[in-house]
Amino acid sequence: DVVTGKTISLRDYRGKAILLNFVNYGCNPSVNDVVSAQLLSIKKLTDQRSDFIPVSVFCGCCPPDVLKKFAKDNNLNWPWILDTDNSIVAKYGKYVQQFGYPTLVYISPEFSITGVTGAVSQPALNDKLNSLVLAATK
Repeated sequence: DVVTGKTISLRDYRGKAILLNFVNYGCNPSVNDVVSAQLLSIKKLTDQRSDFIPVSVFCGCCPPDVLKKFAKDNNLNWPWILDTDNSIVAKYGKYVQQFGYPTLVYISPEFSITGVTGAVSQPALNDKLNSLVLAATK
């Protein structure tokens, strides 16, 4: 995690719904705008609900200091992973290729992927999270 310096694993969040958010920031101004809007939508939802964990994964080209500053300046308090060797992106590469940045992967508490989207509005993201959490309670 570029903000805390801690090593994390999705297993750390076993039993919780996870929003794995693949983003690229600091490399392209037009992508930065879309990514920033998506991150701020996620932030608003984390302020409203506590039934999911966002985890943002950044491509290796993103400068760590830029990411850390953006996270702290916007009070984005969730794991920010810098995938310098692309090992994480490689596991989800087909989704990132399909949707570009951002790509949102919805993971159930049982670690199954229940959906994948590109950038979505805050209401649409809220609906997707509702479905993810509802599926987890069945």
